[in-house]
Amino acid sequence: MIVREIQLRVRYKETDKMGIVHHSNYVNYYEVARTEMLREFGTTYRTMEERGVMLPVHAVEMQFYRPAYYDDLLTVRISLPKLPQVRLRFEHEIFNEAGELLNTGSVELAFVDSQTRRPCRAPRWFVDLLAPYFSENK
Repeated sequence: MIVREIQLRVRYKETDKMGIVHHSNYVNYYEVARTEMLREFGTTYRTMEERGVMLPVHAVEMQFYRPAYYDDLLTVRISLPKLPQVRLRFEHEIFNEAGELLNTGSVELAFVDSQTRRPCRAPRWFVDLLAPYFSENK
């Protein structure tokens, strides 16, 4: 399992009239963490698309425990429990500055060939980027 953390600050536009983060923004927080994790592995969505692979979202699940508020500094803990095959599943936990768990969730993406728009296996080059991170954790 690979685990990383990123921090982000809640912007005013992400809150409702009560100053609470609107639920729709959590998906964006997940995406920021996912994008940064991929960058750490040495790739980006742009690179993957240039190499013929797209990663559309297949499923999103989330649970809310406590609200986040305007200007809170959040920690998004993202994990990748296993090497991908046809799908890539990320798990997320979001904490406030006090370390309280605010939200958990997962995002599952499907590998799709950009030419045929059909599901495909994770490209070998992508699996090879991730494999060393899994061997470090053993």
